[in-house]
Amino acid sequence: MTTSALLLHLRRSLGRTAFPFLVGLVVLNTLLRPMGWRYEPMWAVYQYNFTVMLLGPLLAGVAAWEGHRLSRAAPFLSAHHRPLAMLAAAWAALLAWSCAAFLLGLALVLGVVAGAGALPSLGLPELLTPLPALALLGLACAIGLAAGWLSGEGGKVAAPMVAIAVFLVFLLLYSGDLSEFVMVGGATSSLVGLRPKAGTQGTQIAFYAAATLLALLAAAWSAALHHLRPRHVLAAAATAVLCALSAGHLASADPLYLEARPGDVRCHGTQPEICLGRGYATYEPQLRAKLTPMVTAMTRLDLPAPAAFRQDALRSSTNTGQLSPDTVKGDRELLLDMFLGTYYGSTCAIEPGSPMERHHVNARYWLAAAAGVPTYEDPLLDPRLTSGSAPERISVARAAFQGLAACDG
Repeated sequence: MTTSALLLHLRRSLGRTAFPFLVGLVVLNTLLRPMGWRYEPMWAVYQYNFTVMLLGPLLAGVAAWEGHRLSRAAPFLSAHHRPLAMLAAAWAALLAWSCAAFLLGLALVLGVVAGAGALPSLGLPELLTPLPALALLGLACAIGLAAGWLSGEGGKVAAPMVAIAVFLVFLLLYSGDLSEFVMVGGATSSLVGLRPKAGTQGTQIAFYAAATLLALLAAAWSAALHHLRPRHVLAAAATAVLCALSAGHLASADPLYLEARPGDVRCHGTQPEICLGRGYATYEPQLRAKLTPMVTAMTRLDLPAPAAFRQDALRSSTNTGQLSPDTVKGDRELLLDMFLGTYYGSTCAIEPGSPMERHHVNARYWLAAAAGVPTYEDPLLDPRLTSGSAPERISVARAAFQGLAACDG
């Protein structure tokens, strides 16, 4: 495939006609969805990758129509042994236009992140995060192009049928046990301290690349099987083996796509230490102001307060609180429950009417009163917390927290 052939295809490609619609799709999909990711570059990029679930099927439909247009020249191309070169040039042109739309949307996302004061601080593994999404676009394009090329007289309905089929396959894989074949992005909660696994990403790229090449080879050689040479068959076989091996690895891989990302938080102060994602650092003063009354309340009970509150993926202990974007931004109710949760194990059952529930009710009332969070009367609440003397209230609250701490499940 020569540069001139590629430039010709870029000018004449249906991708050029579809480009404004592709851009519109990614812009609307970005701006009309919640933007909780705007404080986290990693979350923003990974969430944006989910755009391929919409962009991929649309591109497959456009590619099917392009393939049908090219199929009219199949006899001429086959006679001159050029179908693969022509399909490869058409595929490259379509993918170039779709990648341009995708990258424009990504630039918009990073602009939103920068506008929120969370300038990107991404290393090489994070910068490579969009590559599986782009490779999946390449596969969708190849599938559509091959289907259109082979459609014959049915080319007029091939485009919408291929778009619908690819969308349904994406949806089926995404919601099933084989989601790793299309899971290249999308996250509904914070990714501070997390990043996609490089091994999984690399395997996905290898699978998409091999499957793309197989689709183009199958389409091109279907019209010229009698011209195939042993080296062509060998190349196709090697590609098929790579495709099968990478598919097998994906199917048997750990279903968790993310791993810990070190150095993604910055810690501030002591007693307690507050460790926040880089984009959330501006929330530290107001967060500390809301935690301070709770820490003071525990001091009055002569009990230790949590030593640290972290927003990353490190496992929390009974002496460390795990922060979420909602608690960082100041939801007092959630912050209160998170603080209280540091005193008992995550597997401790709070059964109705149990001593554990009474301890929880009393401890929560004490913290809520100290932190200025609305308190609620409860049948299990010890009346001394509302009408007893100061020493009695302290004694009841201390016993409640000690009862919670006794459960370390």
